[in-house]
Amino acid sequence: MQIAPTNKKERIATLDILRGFSLFGILLVNILSFNYPMNYVELRTYFTAPSDLQGEKWIMILVQGSFYPLFAWLFGYGLQMQATKAHSLGESFLPLGSKRMSILLLFGLFHAFFIWYGDILTTYAIFGFILILMLKLKPKVQFIIGMCIYSVFALFMLLTMWVTEKMSDQYELSSYTDITNVKSSIEAYGSGSWLDAMGQRLIDVSSQFSFTMWVAMFFTVFPFMLVGAAMSQWKVIEKSKKKAIVWTIVAVIAIPLGIYFKAQLYGNNFEFFGQGLNIAVGAPLLMIGYTSAIIALCSIPGVAKILSPLSYAGRMSLTLYIMQSIIQSILFYGFAIGLYGKLGVINLIYISIAIYVFQLGFARIYLSYFKQGPLETLWKKVTYSK
Repeated sequence: MQIAPTNKKERIATLDILRGFSLFGILLVNILSFNYPMNYVELRTYFTAPSDLQGEKWIMILVQGSFYPLFAWLFGYGLQMQATKAHSLGESFLPLGSKRMSILLLFGLFHAFFIWYGDILTTYAIFGFILILMLKLKPKVQFIIGMCIYSVFALFMLLTMWVTEKMSDQYELSSYTDITNVKSSIEAYGSGSWLDAMGQRLIDVSSQFSFTMWVAMFFTVFPFMLVGAAMSQWKVIEKSKKKAIVWTIVAVIAIPLGIYFKAQLYGNNFEFFGQGLNIAVGAPLLMIGYTSAIIALCSIPGVAKILSPLSYAGRMSLTLYIMQSIIQSILFYGFAIGLYGKLGVINLIYISIAIYVFQLGFARIYLSYFKQGPLETLWKKVTYSK
């Protein structure tokens, strides 16, 4: 029996709402990269206006580092659902899954090289190939492996930062600046032609796709995919209404704890150990808190209806993710409107909200005429073509 694509009746609204929610968090972080040379300077030293410093601070605390893991968790959850469906039909998911990841990789590479260097699709596709090989494992095994991988990273990060801090009395994380690339980024993206931006993008992509970054992504992204796959087998979303109180308790505990640990980055002059707590402890805790809160809220019929517009965005998250990059390229790069570096962080937050609201409306209207977003349709057609 041939494996068929997921139909509308098989979709889980809570998963789509979570995907739609995560798109907003990703947009809030990415808009800073579209406006400032984040690869080469710590923004807290780049800004001088108090409003910019406060805006950057709260994006770093409430958003940065907590939404890509959420998307990775959702990615693992969804991929495991597809694999489970294939296995129930007596089919191997390996050929179909590999084809899906190959197409996603092409989307990601095109996005990275021609639109925006900070692409995450390539990362998900590469680790998706590895995940496919582990989708037949028992959920307990998937969960333990994922937790072990992340624990190694967290312990290494905290230990390294603690030792470095003890050895460096004068140095602060905020002092990192690559003047040459800061200037070239501002010139290429702020006032340069499309070819100028392309040239700088190739430099930025090379740093994003470095061996060090791939190792970092393996320890910070792949574990959440595995945990998501395990929870998919346990059907935690499908059974969430029966555990609404548990999800609520987790959210009430994890959100304030996550904020507390992420805020340590801004204590004691941005010390190294505070950076470690922010990345290794605070970011995943806040991700768990946000996820639990959305799941708990979706168990309340009236609230679920209020959140339902997010599900339309979630159903076409690939299209909207790429669309965000295209819109921001037009708004901020020199070859188009050219607002690069000209707006403060607070204004960028307002623009993010405007883009997101537009996308919610666009998704609602588009999906009233079509079953999927355009890129999702293309992905499906190529995947299931013979």
